[in-house]
Amino acid sequence: MTNARLDKYLGGDDQRLLFRYAFLGKKVDCDKYFQELSELAEKENWTTKTSSSKNDVLASYITYTFDKAYKDDLVLVTEDERFSCFNTGLLTANGEDIICLFNKFDSSTKFHWHITGFRKESDREFMMHFSETPEVIAYFDNPEKIYFNPTLDLVKNFNHILEDNFDRFSPELQEKGKEYIKSLLVSSLDLTIKRIKRNYRIAVPQYYGDDITYLLPVNLDGCKMALAVEYVNKRYRVNTIFTIEMAYKNARLLMKPEADWLEI
Repeated sequence: MTNARLDKYLGGDDQRLLFRYAFLGKKVDCDKYFQELSELAEKENWTTKTSSSKNDVLASYITYTFDKAYKDDLVLVTEDERFSCFNTGLLTANGEDIICLFNKFDSSTKFHWHITGFRKESDREFMMHFSETPEVIAYFDNPEKIYFNPTLDLVKNFNHILEDNFDRFSPELQEKGKEYIKSLLVSSLDLTIKRIKRNYRIAVPQYYGDDITYLLPVNLDGCKMALAVEYVNKRYRVNTIFTIEMAYKNARLLMKPEADWLEI
């Protein structure tokens, strides 16, 4: 569901709310804004090794962060409807909140907003128009949700993975066939559960499908991937499989992953 209060500002037909809410310019303009944000925020690797675009992780993070802020009514609009903003959830090296600021796009009939850029909480331009800092979005209300319990039963739903996500496996694994991959998944997942019982940090929480699920590493003939696991009625269910890059983008919505296996 979207936010009825803000729906009147939506324009265009892009599936991404951010790109319907405001005009961000051409790709070269978007790249410039995200590069500026990467330099303003605490140092972090925002680009996956396989990406053809710089800061692809950061672009994904901002897109989905705005989506959640929009749905949770955390996007602020001034009374004269000339400025709007949301909290990116990122901090500067000195610990200041970083805000995404929009201004009214007077020359457009399609968009009400145009992105101004990313500003520190103390920035005069931001403070002149807003008397409060927008809240940081929250993906969960119970901290216990971020912890995976390895003692619960785990239902292995591999048919969906092998039938619908077969293209996510490397060409070398695909050549060996689905039965071979299935046997690797079973043995690798069993080993992962054993390791999680000794180190709970191995399981990484992620935000996916409007809920908190978990990423569990599997090693398939030297190819690192991640299984997405969902809590269902006192058990876990394996939902799908991700490449490391896909897994990192999902996990980064909640926090910067600290598990050594989830690196880009």
